[in-house]
Amino acid sequence: MSPLPSSPRAVVFDLDGTLVDAYAAIHESLGVVLAAFGRPPVTRDETRRMVGHGLEMLVAKAVGDENVAEGVRLFRERYERVGLEGTRLLPGAESVTRSLFERGIRLAIASNKPARFTRPLLEAFGLSGRFGFVAGPDDGFPPKPAPQMIFMALATLGVSGRDAVFVGDMPVDIATARAAQLPIIALPTGSATRKELEACSPDAIVENLEALLPLLLAS
Repeated sequence: MSPLPSSPRAVVFDLDGTLVDAYAAIHESLGVVLAAFGRPPVTRDETRRMVGHGLEMLVAKAVGDENVAEGVRLFRERYERVGLEGTRLLPGAESVTRSLFERGIRLAIASNKPARFTRPLLEAFGLSGRFGFVAGPDDGFPPKPAPQMIFMALATLGVSGRDAVFVGDMPVDIATARAAQLPIIALPTGSATRKELEACSPDAIVENLEALLPLLLAS
């Protein structure tokens, strides 16, 4: 485990399950893919448990490796239509990112969601100006838990790893932080339960975004 910096200069966030709830849009888009290949539908909860490792991995889980290319095309086509209306900010996302930004803490997003979907969402929610770096695997980075997105985020923000914290909702986020040698604060607000997160030994677990501020603004 890594000690949390008492006053971090940068916070790198995951997106889905951490700052936004996009499961309705993902579930609808995945349903189109399943139907196209004659597969039975899955529940919203099953969709929630499948996500987090990138779009190609999600589609492969749903319809098999041999159908990934066409499945990804179908998913993207549907998600382009329903992504915004099927996504909402999680409680505290607006106020917490605003508080951090106003305190001069640099913010970034490193997500396995394609950045082509992330950037319009941030713009629509009025958050894009707060993030100095936003990336996904479609920007040429290997998906998390590979740490390259984190390294580029810190380089872009001009902050060293010892002055940064990663915030996410899944074991893959904890693994990513460990690979990047960043402390990790986990939230049970997305695809993983608190018990599953505890089993991965994050540096801290908080129940919601608002509870981040006492940790990050301790000074």
